[in-house]
Amino acid sequence: MKTLSYRINIIIRISLILAFGFASIIIITQTHFWLVSVWIALAIILLILELFNYLQKSRKALKEFLTSINQEDFSHLYLADESDKEITRGYRSILEKFRYLRIQKESHYQYLIRIIEHVDTALICLDQKGNIHLINRSAKDLLKIPAIRDLKPLIKIDNNLVKVISDIRSGQRELIKTIRNGKLLNLSIRATEFSIENEKFKLISFQDIKTELEEKEVDSWHKLVRVLTHEIMNSTIPITNLISFAQNFLVNDNNRPKQIPGLKKDDINDLVESLKTAESRSKGLVNFVKTTKSLTQIPKPSFREFPVENLFDRVHNLMQTRLTTTNVDFKIFLLQPGLTIKADFELTEQVLINLVMNAIEAVENSEEPSIQLSAEKINSGQVRIQVKDNGPGIDEENLEQIFVPFFTTKEKGSGIGLSLSRQIMRLHKGRIDVETGINTGTTFTLEF
Repeated sequence: MKTLSYRINIIIRISLILAFGFASIIIITQTHFWLVSVWIALAIILLILELFNYLQKSRKALKEFLTSINQEDFSHLYLADESDKEITRGYRSILEKFRYLRIQKESHYQYLIRIIEHVDTALICLDQKGNIHLINRSAKDLLKIPAIRDLKPLIKIDNNLVKVISDIRSGQRELIKTIRNGKLLNLSIRATEFSIENEKFKLISFQDIKTELEEKEVDSWHKLVRVLTHEIMNSTIPITNLISFAQNFLVNDNNRPKQIPGLKKDDINDLVESLKTAESRSKGLVNFVKTTKSLTQIPKPSFREFPVENLFDRVHNLMQTRLTTTNVDFKIFLLQPGLTIKADFELTEQVLINLVMNAIEAVENSEEPSIQLSAEKINSGQVRIQVKDNGPGIDEENLEQIFVPFFTTKEKGSGIGLSLSRQIMRLHKGRIDVETGINTGTTFTLEF
C-alpha cells in the first residue's frame, strides 16, 4: 500500500467500504448468518474511520505546509504520509523553491549592504517620520556618529543640518558648512525619494567637497596673484627709478645732502628723508611681490621613496634648538616600523617644519607644552602624518580662514605658511586637514 499513489489509496478504501456494504446487505437479505453481517458492519465502520484518518493526515500535512510558508520557516519540510509520493514531491519542490528565494533575497540584501558600506559617499535613508532605516560607514565616519535611529542626535551637531535634511526634496542639492569635532566640513547634500510597498523613503547623500572647493580657490588665488604681482611690479619699478634719480640729484657720493640754490638745508633734508621712506615702502612692495610669487612658483616635486623615520629625525634636528629654548616636550611615534612614503623630501620637510613652528607658537603659553609627531599607514594604503599640540586651539571663526593666503592671527606673520603647505600637498595629490578644539589642542593631518 505504501508504494501506491494518493488516488489509488482513496479508491481502494472506498471500494472496500462499498464491497463490505453490499456483502452485508446480501448476507442479511439472503442468508441466516446475520452475525456475520454484524462483523462486516464493524469492518465497514473501521474502514470509514481509517479513511477519515488518512484524509486527516493529508489535511494536517497541508496545514503545516501552509503554516511554514506563512511563517517563512523553511528550515523543516512538513511532509505528507510516505505513501503520498506525488503530494510529498510537490510539497518538497515548493518549499525548496521558497527556501531558494529566501536565500537569494538574503544574498541580494547582503550584497547591497556590502556595496553601500564600501562606497565613499555618505548615505542615510529615512522614512516620512524621520526614522533612519540605513546609515553607512562613510556617514558615520564623516559625521563622527554611531548608528542612529532618528535625526535627534544630529540636532546636537548642527540644527541647520537637520533642517536641510528634513526639507530637501528629490533632485535638489544643498550646500552647507558645519564643524564636527573641530573639523570644518563643506557638505554637498542631495536627496532621492522613492516608495516601497506604499511607504515613502528619502535617500540622502553627503559629500565633503572641501577638496574641490580648495582646488578652485587655489586656482582663483593663482590668477589673482599673477595679476597683482604684474601690476605692482609695473608700478613699483618706475617709482624706484624715480626715487633713485631724485636721490642722486639731492645727495652727493658721500650720501650727504647737496646745496641746491633756492632750497633751504632743512627742506633738502626733509626731501631726502621722504625719499628714503618711499624707497623703504617700495622695497616692502617688492618683498611682498616676492613672497606672493612663492605661492605660485612652487618647484615641481621630485618624487622618491624614503623612510618616514629619516624625515622625522631631520625635522627634529632642525627644530631642536627652538624646542629646547621653549621647553616643549616633543615626541615622535611611528606606529608601523619601516614606514615609507613616495614624495619630495625637501617640500615635505618644509611642510612639517611650518606645522611644527606653528605648534611651538601655539603651546608657548601652555603649562606643560607638548607636541606629537606621528605616522601610520591607514586602510586605504595611504600614509597619514599628524602634528598634534596641546595649545588653546583655533576659534571657529578663524578655522575657515587659516588656509587663505595672507590670513594670519600673528602680529608678524605673513599668512602664507599654511596656504603654501596646502598647495604642496595638492602637488603631491594628497590632502591636509585640521581638527581643533578649544583648550584641547590642534591636530594637522597630512595624507600621502
